[in-house]
Amino acid sequence: MTSDQAYYAKGFKKAVSDTHAWRTVENSTKFITSVLKPDFKVLDVGCGPGSITVDLAQNYLSEKGSVIGVEPTQELIDAANELKASVTPPLNNVKFQLGSIYELPFDDNSFDLVFAHQVIIHLQDPVKGLQELARVTKPGGYVAVKDADSDSNIISPEKYTILKEYSAQKAKNATSTDRKAGRRLREKAIKAGYQPENITTSQSYWLLADDHARKKQWAELAINRIKNGGEILFPTDAKKNEEMCNEAIAKWHEWVDDETSLFNISHFEIIYKKL
Repeated sequence: MTSDQAYYAKGFKKAVSDTHAWRTVENSTKFITSVLKPDFKVLDVGCGPGSITVDLAQNYLSEKGSVIGVEPTQELIDAANELKASVTPPLNNVKFQLGSIYELPFDDNSFDLVFAHQVIIHLQDPVKGLQELARVTKPGGYVAVKDADSDSNIISPEKYTILKEYSAQKAKNATSTDRKAGRRLREKAIKAGYQPENITTSQSYWLLADDHARKKQWAELAINRIKNGGEILFPTDAKKNEEMCNEAIAKWHEWVDDETSLFNISHFEIIYKKL
């Protein structure tokens, strides 16, 4: 049975959602600005704690434009509304509501731009999800999707390989995580009925290397997630699970202050123009 919320299938954890709250349009979804217009009606599917959604409303959309963020998890809707309430002056062009990517609560042809950031990667039925994104997009409008390609991540020097291995092991025990999601995004879109000639494919990355403050932020979020995220690596071996978690925490502490260290996280994006 397909779950509306595979990512938080074992329950919501703030330590997990916090690892998404630093994201903005500039650092995570800049690719959508090539088609975005200030008066667009936008839908952010899988908006998480709402940082990208609020940024769109505050800095990219006019009063004539609007954005709705949807999530199937109430705790994330609450976090997004808290973020919205913290902004001054008040934002009147953004709202958040419960909704599943498999059955979006909107009519056909409702939005100028529909986007999903790091959502398809976690779906049990990505083709169905992509079809639903296209359904609520207006003719002449755009579907924009971005996913990481975790198997392409690079962490250096090699003594920190445990951090990539930790991520891979965690994905094995997730309800649904495709570590090759980025490279498969175009393929999935075509299976969902997107016309190949109307798809623009691009690639980007997050590089953690020169900026120590950013590295520290990333490491602190990762460590907190290991400690408090409730994610299990080895369901039948508690000792092995604890050992790998402790080793990963130690390596994050070492990595962040290592001037030679870096972490490169690869992503692929598509923009589809619906005719």
